[in-house]
Amino acid sequence: MKEKSEKRVSLYLELFLLLFLAGAVSLLFFVGSRFVIEQQIDRYHQNKNIVQKYNEKYISQIQDYITAQGISAKDLWRLNEWMNNNRLIYIQIKKGDEWIYSSDFDMDEEQADGYDLPSYPLNSYYDVELRDGMVQVFIMGMYSYNAYMAALIFAIIASFLLFFVLTMLGVRRKILYVNQLSRDIEILEGGNLEYEVHVQGNDEISDLAAGLNAMKVSFKNQIEEVECLTRTNQEMVTEISHDLRTPLTSVLLYAEILLNGKYGEEENKQKYLNKMIKKIQHMKDLSDRLLAYSVHSAEEKYIPAGYLPLYSGLYDELSDMCSYLAEQGLAVKENLRWEEGDVFIYGEYLTRILDNISSNILKYADVQALVLVWDEYYADEMCITFENACGQKNSGMDSYNIGIRNVKMMMEEMGGNCEVVQDREQFRICLRFRYKKSNRKTENFF
Repeated sequence: MKEKSEKRVSLYLELFLLLFLAGAVSLLFFVGSRFVIEQQIDRYHQNKNIVQKYNEKYISQIQDYITAQGISAKDLWRLNEWMNNNRLIYIQIKKGDEWIYSSDFDMDEEQADGYDLPSYPLNSYYDVELRDGMVQVFIMGMYSYNAYMAALIFAIIASFLLFFVLTMLGVRRKILYVNQLSRDIEILEGGNLEYEVHVQGNDEISDLAAGLNAMKVSFKNQIEEVECLTRTNQEMVTEISHDLRTPLTSVLLYAEILLNGKYGEEENKQKYLNKMIKKIQHMKDLSDRLLAYSVHSAEEKYIPAGYLPLYSGLYDELSDMCSYLAEQGLAVKENLRWEEGDVFIYGEYLTRILDNISSNILKYADVQALVLVWDEYYADEMCITFENACGQKNSGMDSYNIGIRNVKMMMEEMGGNCEVVQDREQFRICLRFRYKKSNRKTENFF
């Protein structure tokens, strides 16, 4: 999971900023649009011809109303009903030089005599016929009022729509990102753990996306660990199963010798029995190791290797190997000097290594040729080499190359290494062990 950035922006703050900006833009649009529209309305209604058309329209309506109601100069108050229905209109009525009616207030003859109403240009008066004579009417109206109201309503609706659209665009951006995350999750659910989830922005949703990436990496690592453990388990089972075959073959061989009485002198009988017990014990150790590994497969492998004197560490196992090969009809020629020193080995691994080499020699060596064994010594390393000629049944190595692979693995775990040189005619394997010289004298027992 990624660490939270110090500049991380909360979704609440993002929403507030979105609403604030949308509101500010909408307000500016409202003020600007209303100003522009009102300018156009004012320019339109300042045209004298337009004003005159409006005046003539309403004078015609007043004349129709007076005629229909039969209004005279003495009952002009009856015009108030029409005026109440047309509050945007202001009129004054003049008969001769005397004002007899004003829509702003009621006046009788005495008030009219004492009230000084302004005079207007002659072209501002319109003749209207009352029931008892002709009068002159001055008319003035707020003709632009309806246009102003329409402009106001338009500006309010348009500003609200602009605010709504801007807000929805901002919200839509987040919704699209959430939809993208949903598609990313579907891809991950499909098993594509290499896919990278899109991380966009720096808020709670981007934290979620980063968390998905972290979870994906963690899950991928867990799968790889499980696969590695499974593969290691399979390899371990294969290795030990393969290594069980050689000692089992030896036990069968010794049992057949004892059963058929081919052991020669009586003292050889006990020797073969001891060899059988040793091989059976080795098989038991391998099976115990296989069981322990299956129970504790996740634990780290520990190899209790250590430095042992060259003779006690290698002699018995090499002696048994050479004897076993001889009993199988192969001629073994050794050239072992057994110099003074200690070799770094693990007894169980050494037995398994020599068993694998024996099995390989029995499968592919030419029985008419010698099997050569010799040793070499260096400053901190000693090498035991096995060489044999390849027979006609040689396929280059055992079927699945398991034996040699096991030998290399075990040598590496003991801190050494294994070198294999092979062609159609010869096979050579060199075991290189860690080695320390000492002052002990060792006899050649071969």
